[in-house]
Amino acid sequence: MDIHDILIIDDSRVQRQHAMDLCRQLGIASVREAPDGERGLTLMRVQLPDLLLLDLEMPRQDGVQVMQEMARSGLSAPVIITSSKDYLLISTVELMGRELGLPVLGCLQKPLQLQPLLDLMHRVWTPKAERQNDSLLQPQEVRGALENGQIIPYYQPKVNLADGRVKGAEMLARWQHPDQGLIPPSRFIPVIEDNGWATELTMLMLRQGLTQWQEWARHGLRLPLSVNLSALSLRGDELVDEIECYMRGSHVPARFIIFEVTETAIVDNLAQAIGCAARLRLAGLGLSIDDFGTGFATLQQLTRFPFTELKIDQSLVTGISDKPHLQAVFNSIIEMARRLQLSTVAEGIETAEDYRLMAERGCQLGQGYYFARPLPASAFLEWTRQPPVLPTAGAAN
Repeated sequence: MDIHDILIIDDSRVQRQHAMDLCRQLGIASVREAPDGERGLTLMRVQLPDLLLLDLEMPRQDGVQVMQEMARSGLSAPVIITSSKDYLLISTVELMGRELGLPVLGCLQKPLQLQPLLDLMHRVWTPKAERQNDSLLQPQEVRGALENGQIIPYYQPKVNLADGRVKGAEMLARWQHPDQGLIPPSRFIPVIEDNGWATELTMLMLRQGLTQWQEWARHGLRLPLSVNLSALSLRGDELVDEIECYMRGSHVPARFIIFEVTETAIVDNLAQAIGCAARLRLAGLGLSIDDFGTGFATLQQLTRFPFTELKIDQSLVTGISDKPHLQAVFNSIIEMARRLQLSTVAEGIETAEDYRLMAERGCQLGQGYYFARPLPASAFLEWTRQPPVLPTAGAAN
């Protein structure tokens, strides 16, 4: 973990001292404290901490007001909300913070415990290197990357939660820049979407995925691959014809390719989109609804398209072991999927506790940093040769 300075804002001297002791046990070099929100904001303006532990219930300026002021003032420090209030209230505040644009890691009930605190710290800070420069690249640069084959797939395992064995992989776009190295998707995917190049990216990923599937098959590995597809791409006959052409040329069985519909936007021509989706299914290809649970539009899509798989959004997966109201929503989704005969995938599994809860509630597959991050093709093949990752294996990777 690259955390050197933590600020604790809490009006209780006992709770502050307890939190400071935990942070020092974790080897944090600098642990600062503030007894109220006003003083905490003053300290943040002097030096922005690597991590903020923020109590909700405080006199003069409570935790909600602190986050609102942080957003107004551009004080974007990662936040862990701490409180002894009920789960629903602190989860609501967690959502508010994220809507304000703050990097809220999660919430912990007081008194704080060492392992849950460590889990949240790992959750956010492990991928820090990927977020060091989030500025969008220029359209002409992205256009050149698409045309020159610099955008390549990385593969994140999809694991059977019953036995920990790999059962598939999602293909995620990464840009292998000749000078800058690997560029994260946050810097180029929005540019692709804004310029109407999403379908082109899907086909680029599909072509490379089919070639990679053939290579892995020669090593005895035959796994379903998931490819992201915008709902806005489901128009006309050309898309399905092109996909079928690639499938025939590759000789990869259609059952090994799943298209994940990633948009909840309403398409221009609903009948045309449904027709495209139906043709993909008739060709034997899988169709997955991605990020399920993020809005009403997603539920509407579920009733309109012939999906075979339901991917549960990480907001309903990561760290919900201490959020009973989210568990109730998760249980309902699993039951609905079972009745609709859809396979289920939990996204964002990051701890052994996430894994256990997903498996106990009947979810079939899972993916997330607990198993592996997105991997280049060569590393993915090596990863599949390791023993299954089970909940007893330890903390998140």
